[in-house]
Amino acid sequence: MVGGGRYTLIKLLGEGGKCAVWSATDERLRETVALKFLLPTALDDPRIFGELRKEARRSRQLAHQNIVQLYDLYESPDELPFMIMEFVSGNSLHTVRMLDPSQFLTWDFLRPVTLQLCHALDHAHGEGLVHRDIKPANIMVDQRGRVKLADFGISGAVNDVYTHLLQVRDTRGTVTFMSPQQMDGTLPCPADDIYALGATLYELLTSRAPFYTGDIVHQVRNVIPQPVPACQSEMGIQNPIPPTVADLIMACLQKDPSARPRSAWEIAKQIDPNIGDPIVTVRYEQDVATVTAAIPQPKFSREFKIVIAALGILLLMVMAILYFTWKSGT
Repeated sequence: MVGGGRYTLIKLLGEGGKCAVWSATDERLRETVALKFLLPTALDDPRIFGELRKEARRSRQLAHQNIVQLYDLYESPDELPFMIMEFVSGNSLHTVRMLDPSQFLTWDFLRPVTLQLCHALDHAHGEGLVHRDIKPANIMVDQRGRVKLADFGISGAVNDVYTHLLQVRDTRGTVTFMSPQQMDGTLPCPADDIYALGATLYELLTSRAPFYTGDIVHQVRNVIPQPVPACQSEMGIQNPIPPTVADLIMACLQKDPSARPRSAWEIAKQIDPNIGDPIVTVRYEQDVATVTAAIPQPKFSREFKIVIAALGILLLMVMAILYFTWKSGT
C-alpha cells in the first residue's frame, strides 16, 4: 500500500527511464487508477521536482476525452513521489501493432485514431503545452475504441528540466520520433509534436520508423526519409494508403518546421475535409461574477420595463398638472 495507505498496488504496467507505472486500487473511492512513480534517480537535483510540480499543475488543466487525465501529485517524506492518473483499460498502439501478425496497422484502423489524436494535440497546444514524446507506446486505445494520449504529466516535464537545468536529455529510447529541433535542444514547439506524429504513423504503417538503424541522429537531422509507399514496397508490405495520406506524413517529417502542417487541426482537416471545428471549451479562470457576466443576458427584464413605463406616465401626468396650474394662474 502506498499514498498513506490509500492505494493498493496491483500490477507493474511498465518501467523505463525515470518512471515506473502501476495499476492500483483507490481504497477510498474503490476504483482502479494508474500510479506513475518518479524514481529516485530523477530526484538527484531538488529543482527537478519543483519543475515537475509546475508541469503537473498545467497537466491537470488538460481535461479532454482523448488525453489521460492527471488527478493529483502525491508527495511524502517517507515515500517516492508519484502521479495519480486515469487508468485506461486497453493497449498502446505499440502493443496493438506488435500483437498483429503483420506487424503493421491499416489506414482504416488508424484514420479514426489519428483524428482523435489531432483533437488531443490541438487542445494541448491551445493550452500552451507541447507533449514532446509522441510515440506508439504513449497512445492508448481503450476497450470502447477511444484514443487516450498518455505521458503529459511526467515525460514532458522531465525532458524540459533536463534540457534547461542539467543540460542533458533523457530520450528514453524515443530518438526515432524526435524532430531535429528537439534533438538540438531548442525550446518546445508544436511543430515537434507534428514531426513525432508523422514518425509515429510512418512506423505503424510500415512496421519501422523513418530512421531505425545506423547513426539515427545524423539521419534525422540531414537525411530525407524514404517515402512511405517505397518503404512498404522494400519491406514487401501490402498495406495500401491514400496518396494524400502518404504525402501528409512526409510533410510532417520535413526538416524545416515551417514546412510542416501548421497545426494538428490542419492535419485533421486534410484527412477529413468535412470534420467540424474543434471542441470549444470554457475556462473558468476568474471569479463567478465575472464569468456569469460573460454570459449574454437581456439588457432589461420585463418587470423593469413595466416600472420604467409607469414612471414615465406618472411624470407626464405631473408635468400636465403643473402646466394647467400655471395656465390657470396667469
